[in-house]
Amino acid sequence: MLALPIPAHAADDAQPDEPTEPSSSVTSAPGFPGLPDPVVGESLCPVPDAIWQELVTLVPREHLISRLRAPGTKSAPIRVEDLGATFRISLVEKSREYREEARDCAYRAKVAALFAALIIDPAALLEAGLCERPPCSTPPAPVPPVPAATKAIPTLPPQPLVRIELGPALITGLDGEHLAAHWGGALRLTLGRGRLVPVLGAAALWPADTSIGGVRLRQWRLPVDLGVRATLSGSRIDLYGEVGLAFALLSERGLDLYIARSPIGMELGGRVGLGARLARRAGLTPFVSLQAEFLPDPPSVSARPEGLAGRTPYVWMGACAGASWGMR
Repeated sequence: MLALPIPAHAADDAQPDEPTEPSSSVTSAPGFPGLPDPVVGESLCPVPDAIWQELVTLVPREHLISRLRAPGTKSAPIRVEDLGATFRISLVEKSREYREEARDCAYRAKVAALFAALIIDPAALLEAGLCERPPCSTPPAPVPPVPAATKAIPTLPPQPLVRIELGPALITGLDGEHLAAHWGGALRLTLGRGRLVPVLGAAALWPADTSIGGVRLRQWRLPVDLGVRATLSGSRIDLYGEVGLAFALLSERGLDLYIARSPIGMELGGRVGLGARLARRAGLTPFVSLQAEFLPDPPSVSARPEGLAGRTPYVWMGACAGASWGMR
């Protein structure tokens, strides 16, 4: 049997293998196998991984998956450059350079992540927690407007509980033959804070000479009154009015009689008054007032041998000015 040798192929006859393309190394995004690294750059502050960790807290993961480029792309969506006192963030043909001289890398990472989130998914930032310092700090909540009904309305201080008025007074009768001007001092006292308060008044007067029925007399009078006062308060001046009962002790002594006595009579009637003072609620303040007393049955005056000479005045008018002291 003839055996034919099988020629062997020399090593140099072997066909060279087709050149193989070098395989590129693809780094997957953390948590997303198959996706390219979304943050690249030769930056030491901030590092790309720190930016990515902040980005996933701002944008939901499913949004990042749908918006990042497909695997195999040569360029990353986000590029960071460390320029020393500043750093630059670039994304989708948009670039922003921030100055941060302190080189706070954690803060830089938050700013870069916020810039990327504003471009990738701005709506996601409405529910994301932003960083603590500007430019990505949470804006303060607006102060709710104060309703008009709750705004404070300025009010006047309360009226004093006790008020004392003291000053010189002039009181004279209107229907005598000669007007007798009684000078002296008047004192008034009110108690209460309402618009309507009780008032008590008294006056101490010097005697005065007058004439009734041709008889010259020396007249002395001690008036007292009790009533109520109504006050109308104003911003500058307080006005008040009074009404009440008037009582007085009256003494008449003849000046030209051989035998003269000084009997004491009593007067009873009504009293009205008007006054004004500066609108100061407490402390001293000036005041002025007018008053009138009406006597329906004044005492009569008799002299011998003529007999009844006449009556004392039916109407007494007076004025007073002084200081009013309010005590709380």
